[in-house]
Amino acid sequence: MKKTVVFLLMSLCLSVTLSGAEELTDGLWYIAIPENSGLIKSSGTAFRFKPDGKAEQVYSEEALRRRGEMRREFKKRTGKELPEVKIDYRWERQDNLLKLHLEHRQLKRTTVYVIGVYPGVLMPQNPRQFTLLARDGAKLKPEQARKFFARVEEALRDKFADNLKLPENVQLAEPEKELHNVHFVNRSHWRDAPEKSFQQEVVSAIGKGPKLADDSVCRLPALGKLLARPETEAIFLQYLACNPEWRLYHERRGGLHAARYFRYPDGTIAASLNQFYFHVLPIWENGKKVGDPALEFQFRFEIGLDGKAWNSSPLFPRDKTEHQGNTWDTRFFCGKALVNILDQSDFPGRQMTAAALARTEKEFSQLLENPKEWKKLLPADSCRRGKPDLILCNRTQGGIYEGAVWCNPGERGTIYLKAFEITKGTPLSVQRLELSSNCISGWSDDPREQYFSAMYFTIYEGRSGQYYGARFEVWFKPDSGGPERKLFEKNYKIQGWER
Repeated sequence: MKKTVVFLLMSLCLSVTLSGAEELTDGLWYIAIPENSGLIKSSGTAFRFKPDGKAEQVYSEEALRRRGEMRREFKKRTGKELPEVKIDYRWERQDNLLKLHLEHRQLKRTTVYVIGVYPGVLMPQNPRQFTLLARDGAKLKPEQARKFFARVEEALRDKFADNLKLPENVQLAEPEKELHNVHFVNRSHWRDAPEKSFQQEVVSAIGKGPKLADDSVCRLPALGKLLARPETEAIFLQYLACNPEWRLYHERRGGLHAARYFRYPDGTIAASLNQFYFHVLPIWENGKKVGDPALEFQFRFEIGLDGKAWNSSPLFPRDKTEHQGNTWDTRFFCGKALVNILDQSDFPGRQMTAAALARTEKEFSQLLENPKEWKKLLPADSCRRGKPDLILCNRTQGGIYEGAVWCNPGERGTIYLKAFEITKGTPLSVQRLELSSNCISGWSDDPREQYFSAMYFTIYEGRSGQYYGARFEVWFKPDSGGPERKLFEKNYKIQGWER
């Protein structure tokens, strides 16, 4: 009798297990995000869990169409077929958990889902994950959707500064007022710049400046000549490093790049995210834009001194001119350097590009004609006498800052920022801060001269309105190969960026 009971219990467990396996392997499980109403919206991608433990990724017709467009675009850019990305998926069930294993080259990752919380839905075990797996037509109740999003929000909430206090007996500077919001949200415009400045010439050309034909061959002859000889290239790089209107920096792949800065109406340098500048017209309730169409634009001017665009990759090298309508990415080589100009407006003819090329050729030609007098060609606000300094300025959102560094390391090399919470010494945003703040600063043999460098960066620890003390250190990495050294430090009262 006892053996019979045990046998029946084992048979029942086996039946439940097989039933659960059959349920998981029956049909598709869609990657989805619930809406506030409880409806579950598919992303167009699904998984099929096979009885042998393999998982197959299945795409909707729309997803396949987008993938086809990407393949055609890649072939148009490169003349080659887009390489296949082979990803192996496996799955296994452990009690009420489904484990989905991903393996691609050296990448291995496991995502865990909880079975049976809601009918037809596999909930993510990780509370920070906002996608789930669901059957076609499955839905949640509104209160269940609210509970799901509340869990994600709480998990993602940055708790870094919850228990931090401002340090006692430590002098903290405060960031200066935010200029971008003051000027441009109040309907000032980027062309409201110092007279005869680079950006005034560029932005004022929209709608009325000289045009470039679609097949125009773009050139900067002076740039090619400056880079052709080591002695003029060295002067050119020092000129860019000492000029506050250029950011000479190392891109994330390590290549040396130069990008152009705009100025605020008062003449100060306006650092921006990835050196993009734009202006958007307001929209009325009827959906129509209000204002002069020539005021709406997007622009970026960058030189890849390593011959690659800042956003290039092995799959998308981005070394050829491309455009859609009046949105142009003009790219051309000058010797070993690749010039890359984004020009987007409501007007045909790349008028900003034409103006930028004319102004830059004039600037570089003057340097080429008088290389030994390069200091006289710098803007008046390039250098000042005194002590080094770091000046932070708030941007529109808390935790995002513009930085202005005045320093002179005495030799060519890269400066970058390190930051630490003062009371506990915790490093802040280490890799991202170094990447976004690095630049080759101006230098000279006179230690009393301090050169200006601008940067734009985000501190990710903490939330908006949670203030704490941070020590910012300006570090220098010499090109000569010598050891890195700290130039100076300054304490600030800051807040983190709230995602």
